[in-house]
Amino acid sequence: MENEKKIDVETKDETKIENVDQNMKNTLEKVEDDLFWIDPRQSRDVRVLGFNWFNEDKTYRRFALKYQNVIESISEPLNILVGNTAGGAIAFYSDTNILKIKVKLSHKFLMSHMAYTGQAGFDLYIGSEPSDLKFYRSSTFNFKNDEYEFTFFSNLSGGHLLVLNFPLYASVSEVLIGINKKASVLPAHNYQDKGKIVFYGTSITQGGCASRPGMAYPAIVGRKLGYECLNFGFSGNGFGEKEIAQLLAQIENVKLFVLDYEGNASGPDLKLEKTLVTFIEQLRTFNPTVPILVLSKITTCFDAFYEEGAQLKKRLNEFQRKTVAKFHKNDPYIYFYDGGELLKDIGFEGTVDGVHPNDLGFYEMARKLTPVIKFILDKQKG
Repeated sequence: MENEKKIDVETKDETKIENVDQNMKNTLEKVEDDLFWIDPRQSRDVRVLGFNWFNEDKTYRRFALKYQNVIESISEPLNILVGNTAGGAIAFYSDTNILKIKVKLSHKFLMSHMAYTGQAGFDLYIGSEPSDLKFYRSSTFNFKNDEYEFTFFSNLSGGHLLVLNFPLYASVSEVLIGINKKASVLPAHNYQDKGKIVFYGTSITQGGCASRPGMAYPAIVGRKLGYECLNFGFSGNGFGEKEIAQLLAQIENVKLFVLDYEGNASGPDLKLEKTLVTFIEQLRTFNPTVPILVLSKITTCFDAFYEEGAQLKKRLNEFQRKTVAKFHKNDPYIYFYDGGELLKDIGFEGTVDGVHPNDLGFYEMARKLTPVIKFILDKQKG
């Protein structure tokens, strides 16, 4: 047809979505670059959370650079994953009416079953104070690029608490925050200021396959309870190494350890049965009274449809339960929770692939775990 609009294509098989749906454009209206740019590595105006050694190294890594040799000695895959920024956040108060980010990625994965916004995007929560934070939107970008810019808003009025959550499955070498030059900025010292919860585990702990960073279950728990949640979920590499336990044991101001690594340590060699006792003992060397919650894995499609999977899950579930019971005779600060209960009400509709939770699944996990964790923390306070 003569009057039909010509569609711009990137390749023979790819069409830019904004050419068929204007609502899918990557950014809001174009913002001029006459902004004040904040580099969290060099500024005291914002607060960086989720990277325990950030003030020491000024890098967005989940373990300190001084432990690099230890991490590399375990495996190269673990070394790559340590650079993923799962659990990181930037929190500050500002009356800026513009918010923009410039991001440089040093590594990303190519995953077909997880949204790019979850893998390598930031998401933004806005509120007047920590108790009323609400999700605003996620950054969108061309996944083929290792650098991107995104405007979250350009005409917001009033002062707000702003929380930017880091990507779950990418490594960030730099993020700059752009605000208008006359805006005030204050670090959010009252955000997640009750202490730290350390989560150790697998791809599910890391946040696979949430559609955006704020939907990983440790992030939801942190927002609900007001604790800084350090995410040490290492996709496919949560094997319970003694060396990892020794590093986690040195973190200060920890109020709870959550061990959620059965999913990676349930292979043919049953690493869970060989490592769990030692892992707990190492945590106890520096943390004799800090509560430990041992969390068995969620039920997967393989557990439900295959007898072998069901039997293995039953075996490892009982192993963890009995291990905690033995410790509990002399250690009243250790607990067990059956992860098979977490998605029981919604089944595999809460997953992307029968194994990894989607947003519904993560929300349900957090909904069930939050009161359990709150009970443990409140009991510890006396």
